[in-house]
Amino acid sequence: MDIKSAFLNGDLENEIFMRIPPGVKTKEGQVWLLHKTLYGLKQASREWYLKLKGQLEKLGFKRSDVDYGVFTKIINGKLFVIAIYVDDFLLFSSNISHIRTVKEDLKRHFKIKDLGEAK
Repeated sequence: MDIKSAFLNGDLENEIFMRIPPGVKTKEGQVWLLHKTLYGLKQASREWYLKLKGQLEKLGFKRSDVDYGVFTKIINGKLFVIAIYVDDFLLFSSNISHIRTVKEDLKRHFKIKDLGEAK
């Protein structure tokens, strides 16, 4: 799976101001206060990860102590694993209905493109 515009999902903890891009009509000296992260912002990947981690924890997943990009959950006695690389996910479970359920849960919070089975 792929999260569309992942870094734009991050919430900023600190006040960050941005110069207004050329071509946007505003008063001289005005700046924008950012509420969400943007691509290229130093904090963007960290804030995206924190948002994703929080959502996965709400769904009952636990982060691996060995690899922070791996989250696990036991569903009806079966292990479910989500492996994350930036904005791409691999979902592992022996029960396809569990995979569908988790995908639907994630789609409620993020715009997701399902890329099908891993190859």
